[in-house]
Amino acid sequence: MLIHYLAKALVYPTRRPVVKKPSDYNMSYRDIDFKSKDGTHLKAWYIPGKSEKLIILTHPMPFNRYGFHTKGQGLIKISQVEVELLKTAKHLNDAGYALFMFDFRNHGESDKANNGVCGVGYYEWQDVIGALNYIKTSPELKSKKIGFVSHCMGANATLIAMGKEPDLFNHVQVVVAIQPVSMNVFVPHYLRAKMPIFKNKTPQIDASIKAMIGFGLEDMSPAPYIKDIKVPILYVQVKNDAWTDPSDVQGFYDNTTAPKEIFWIEGDLERFDGYNYFGENPTRMLEFLEKYLD
Repeated sequence: MLIHYLAKALVYPTRRPVVKKPSDYNMSYRDIDFKSKDGTHLKAWYIPGKSEKLIILTHPMPFNRYGFHTKGQGLIKISQVEVELLKTAKHLNDAGYALFMFDFRNHGESDKANNGVCGVGYYEWQDVIGALNYIKTSPELKSKKIGFVSHCMGANATLIAMGKEPDLFNHVQVVVAIQPVSMNVFVPHYLRAKMPIFKNKTPQIDASIKAMIGFGLEDMSPAPYIKDIKVPILYVQVKNDAWTDPSDVQGFYDNTTAPKEIFWIEGDLERFDGYNYFGENPTRMLEFLEKYLD
């Protein structure tokens, strides 16, 4: 029973509230409705910028475009670190970038899809395609130079989308991939760190997930698509993240043939601190974007 409960919690995320908007950070914005590749209705913010450069900023599971609000997490408390992705957006906007920020399916204010299942990129790549299609057909946005700042599931979805529909990425010039992850690496480390009584139960949890949704943990990884990356990419990872193994992101970096950099966030930090890092210390991100998004 507990194995099934944990398996379900991993693939059926509880929606987190969108507790702040760009206006709370002194950014003007407008609400956008668009459709994913498969027709799922998604909610977004467009934040105008002073340049012709546009950043698509994507979020992790179970976040939303605001970030992660710690209150009301229920029985399984993922983290006590409040994550404000809008702080990262503010630094980008102050540097002149426009932003497109959306809630993935089954997250935030976007519609339910795939019976509520989160595939950590397995389904969500279609939402990235939907965002690019919206931008491509918008008279206001279609001429903009595009970069991604993508976090965890959002990074997975971005890299998978790039592999599946490369032609749609012709106007994408750069990617910042913050803590992309293979779930078959993440889950055993997460259990060891947060629920040590279940530290040896990953095979049973994986089997339960496969029985529920038809695919398993090793299918939730961008690894097969890393070879398809054609634009400069900056990988970012908390070095001492107890919820994963540094070899996962190192492997993505090693197998990338495009121009690449890797930035290890040092210190006694947890995974969610990594999502806040550029909101507090934007220099490395801004320098990389400035170098390649021209």
